[in-house]
Amino acid sequence: MEKKTIRLIVPDWQAGDNPVYYFGAKILQVIAPKKEGQKEITIPVPDDFKPLERENGVTAQGAVYQQVKDTVSAIDKEAPDKIITFGGNCLVSQAPFAYLNEKYDDLGVLWVDAHPDISNPEIYENEHAMVLANLLGAGDPKLSGLVRKTLKPSQVRYEGMQGGVDVEQAELDRLGVSYAAAKGNELDAEGAISWIRENGIKHIAFHLDCDVMDPHDFYATYFNNPALGPIPYNAATGHMKRASVWDFIEKISKETDLVGFTIAEYMPWSAMQMRELMKRTGTARLTALPFSFSPV
Repeated sequence: MEKKTIRLIVPDWQAGDNPVYYFGAKILQVIAPKKEGQKEITIPVPDDFKPLERENGVTAQGAVYQQVKDTVSAIDKEAPDKIITFGGNCLVSQAPFAYLNEKYDDLGVLWVDAHPDISNPEIYENEHAMVLANLLGAGDPKLSGLVRKTLKPSQVRYEGMQGGVDVEQAELDRLGVSYAAAKGNELDAEGAISWIRENGIKHIAFHLDCDVMDPHDFYATYFNNPALGPIPYNAATGHMKRASVWDFIEKISKETDLVGFTIAEYMPWSAMQMRELMKRTGTARLTALPFSFSPV
């Protein structure tokens, strides 16, 4: 019997306070290869891109809470065996990974990201930096309250992390999560496979944050924002080569059952720029041009 797989489109931008995350999810939805039988579910997210306010020290806490709650409900209704998630920022992994942790007793989580994502409202204001902490039962109490079965620290392995700032390292130590800053520009597939075998892991939830990649090798990352100002203190630049990431995913998928796969923080800056051009030009003025626009 073939396992049931669903695709989640979660264009959450509020948890990272950047509208480009919204367009990243929408573009991934279009360009991802389709497979017959995989139901696609889009979580409704406001696209007004209004300035956001902090609630309880968290940017747009109420909005991101509702979006995670809606995602939990959508997953529960479908009861899938596998979940593909296109974000949006890193928070989009919370609901699918929490569900998969309930479903599989031998689940492991590979967090392929330049950052540890174990913050809390006292460390940082944007929820996308708290997602793994929420899954571990820490982080933002309001959001972690949606996790019915928390991850154990031993279920998590980082790959490509550039090392957190002092407060993040202290939080990792407090939570008992082992970590090591990445060396060089290639992910350690053999180390990850050894970890999978040693821990008896049969199912993997794989989180890929595009910022793990070298911005000179993969354009659509936070660090290639054409209007980038001062980089936040906790935003280390990724150094992994794109080919290394692709190779890592292929090797892991051959070793174990990949039941969760998230692509997060794909940031198509040129698409945002084109949208701004279209808004400024206006539909009425476009009709006067000596050519027409047609959908692809």
